[in-house]
Amino acid sequence: MNYENEHIANTYQRLPVNVLNGNGAILHDINGKRYIDMMGGYGVAILGYGNKKIKEAVCRQFDTIPIAHASEYTAAREEFIKNLTGIVPAGLDKFYLGNTGAEAIEAAIKVVIKSSKNHKIIAMTNSYHGKTAGALSITYSEKYRQSFGDLLIKNVEFIRYNNMEDLDKIRKDNDISAVFFEPVQGEGGINIPDRDYVRELRQITEEKGIILVADEIQSGLGRTGKMWAHEHFGIKPDIITIGKGIGGGIPLSVTAGKPEFMDNLAKGEQSSTTGGNPIAMASGSAVIEQLTDDLINEVAVKGELFRNTLKEYLADSRIVKEIRGLGLMDAIELRVKFLPVFMDIINRGVLPLYSGINILRMLPPYVISDAEITEAAKIMSEGIKSYNKEVAP
Repeated sequence: MNYENEHIANTYQRLPVNVLNGNGAILHDINGKRYIDMMGGYGVAILGYGNKKIKEAVCRQFDTIPIAHASEYTAAREEFIKNLTGIVPAGLDKFYLGNTGAEAIEAAIKVVIKSSKNHKIIAMTNSYHGKTAGALSITYSEKYRQSFGDLLIKNVEFIRYNNMEDLDKIRKDNDISAVFFEPVQGEGGINIPDRDYVRELRQITEEKGIILVADEIQSGLGRTGKMWAHEHFGIKPDIITIGKGIGGGIPLSVTAGKPEFMDNLAKGEQSSTTGGNPIAMASGSAVIEQLTDDLINEVAVKGELFRNTLKEYLADSRIVKEIRGLGLMDAIELRVKFLPVFMDIINRGVLPLYSGINILRMLPPYVISDAEITEAAKIMSEGIKSYNKEVAP
């Protein structure tokens, strides 16, 4: 740990965990301590650790051709595109292939700017879309933005997420090219909008010819109990961004949109040395092939089990404000700062995430068992109850 701390830029909040190996939803550190992984590599490990099909696909591809630039055609890329076309919303079948979620957002920003005579972008309060310059321009948190104001896109306006009144700003503004939104906000604290709000947003953008971009990087690929989180609201966006779990641990992202928009990017205006590389394509195909209806339905059921178990254990907790989520995208909002509770939970053998200053956030692998879910809920509840006792009057 000390060697990493000495040589890696200090841009991450480091945890006192030195991971050695993992299987399914379980991690072990170098000392043999077992953890139930409710972090999932920040939502990347959707199929858990040691997935045999992903490993076989990557090894097989490595033995044939591991590297090929996107200017060259490959069978692995063609297969991935065919698989991807089978799961994206109908009509969103033109793709830009990148490596990270932020890269997918950057491509989407360029697409909407080139596809409209207007250049103003609407984003949402509590949004998170990444930390590269364009993505950061539509990310709400001031703590990420404050040092880089001169680099950010100027023509961006933030409106309140899930606020019907603020939709009037879109209705009355004739200079908007696009609206970027997360169907369920992740970094912002697992915020779930009202169905009527999302449907009204879609109706207004359609009526005004405004491109609607759904950031599905964290919420997509079955995370919420449906393939795409926007399906919960009965809408279809014009562009979606995909990342995290799509590569099975290999860096991969996708900007998927209607051809009428995606085709506006000209040669050279957006490219990547490793975007669409054969190993990522092989791994991505192995992921998609395992995202069956049965698995995604299990995600919905497991999420209900997790939240209901937490609510049962924490029914009398004074410091829990709300337990919420969709599928295996969940949060416990506290009435106190999360850090001491968070560290205690890690010490007890569960690895969660966090948001803001008072929210515990969970993005576990879909393959987590019912027994592991129940155990994780119990351990987390014990950590929270222990803090209850410390703050008792």
